[in-house]
Amino acid sequence: MQEDPASVFSQPEFKASLAKYEQMIQDGIHVYFEAEELTLIAEYYANAGDMKSSEEAIDYAISLHPENLDVQIYKCHTLFSHKKIQEAQQLLYSLPDQNDYEVRLLYTELALIQGDAEKAKCLFEQCYEENPYIETLFDIGQLYLDYRMKNEAYPWILKAFKQEPENPEAIELMASFQYMSENWPEAEKLYNRLLDEFPYNTDTWLNLSKCHYQQGQIEQAIEALDFALAIDDTSLFARELKAHCYLDLGESEKALQCLGYIESHTKDKPYIWDILTRVHFELGNYEEVLEYSDKLLAQGDLPKESDKTGDIYFLRIMAYMFTGGVVDATMTLRDWFRIDTEDYRAYILEGELLMQLEKYEDARDFFTHAIKICPDPKAAFTYIATVFFRNSFFQEALDIYQELEAYNPSDTEHFSYSMAYCHFRLNHKEEMLMYLVRGSVYTPEVMKGQGPDFDLGYDEIFFRLGADILHKIEQGEIDPTPFLNKKA
Repeated sequence: MQEDPASVFSQPEFKASLAKYEQMIQDGIHVYFEAEELTLIAEYYANAGDMKSSEEAIDYAISLHPENLDVQIYKCHTLFSHKKIQEAQQLLYSLPDQNDYEVRLLYTELALIQGDAEKAKCLFEQCYEENPYIETLFDIGQLYLDYRMKNEAYPWILKAFKQEPENPEAIELMASFQYMSENWPEAEKLYNRLLDEFPYNTDTWLNLSKCHYQQGQIEQAIEALDFALAIDDTSLFARELKAHCYLDLGESEKALQCLGYIESHTKDKPYIWDILTRVHFELGNYEEVLEYSDKLLAQGDLPKESDKTGDIYFLRIMAYMFTGGVVDATMTLRDWFRIDTEDYRAYILEGELLMQLEKYEDARDFFTHAIKICPDPKAAFTYIATVFFRNSFFQEALDIYQELEAYNPSDTEHFSYSMAYCHFRLNHKEEMLMYLVRGSVYTPEVMKGQGPDFDLGYDEIFFRLGADILHKIEQGEIDPTPFLNKKA
């Protein structure tokens, strides 16, 4: 079993090295460290999500120990993780011992990165032939899992597991495979086996919590996270997982407390600001969305034409629109267009703004262009339907929902209540009833107040009708089956 980083980082020797290193940085001087000390410090920062400090530590290690193979190998891994492939290749080709086992694994990892699965397979087989040990099986299995190649990983993991079924690392790898395969009950059993022998391993408690979370066992997930935090109360990842658990339970204040702790303790501020932007948007806290998105955009070094940058602009514009800031929304949209003209969501938002100005033909032109450039036109259609819906264009929204439903009925199951509301506002009583029943089956949490907010807020008559239908289905007074198969 891999050593728990928390236990290594809590050792007095490491704490002394870290304090010495951080004092050196603060004083702006150079101090001598052993290569192993700096590599461990780099791992510490990486584990804490502070990749900049991790890189600085390993670069300092290279400046002191330019010929140290372990430091160079760590640097290669760092470059791989940052997708600096060409730079990593140059370093890899220059390493002094090209036959070193770890160097050979780096070449195999490079093949995986380049998408050459057949070459990677040959290199792995050659590596195992020359090093026929269980540790080699572990390395091969883990590398495949790192690149989400679970089918390729399984034979190597199974071989190790059969060879030494009580070996903690074999159990851990099998648990990882089962988790990745979405066989969460089996992964849970394996992680519990590890905890029986290593009850103070933080990572295993975190992995167990994720198994519970995936099975909808939120309280058990929180309990596992509490054990992890009892062992290492500095774990920011545990608090992030706990925040998601609290959000699922509807306990937003507790979730925000967890995220607030992370914000005040992490050095990777953009990461937590991104999470807070999204969480506050889901909670309807639009002023906070504007606050955190402003912090993200103020960095000035966001990657252009990236999904994440687009998400920030999208949420910021939506927050302005939901708070009546149409002028600010328009200005922000112009900023977005200046750095990216290929995100279909920007054109849909432009169309929505034009709708609010009653420029309907212009709006449709933007919607049409959004569909044209969207990699998945269905996603564009779905969002355009949502725009029509929240602007009370119910027939137009319904037309799109019905077109999507005709193509693939399962795609619109989670829109059942929206379709019911369209029929309600259009006075289509029979169709409204059918979709109220479907909503009760597919998304009952909407009527129970446990799901996302309804796009148009609360309509007392409609929600009373919906709640009555849901109650009658739960009491067995209405059989929903005929309504699920009926054509609209």
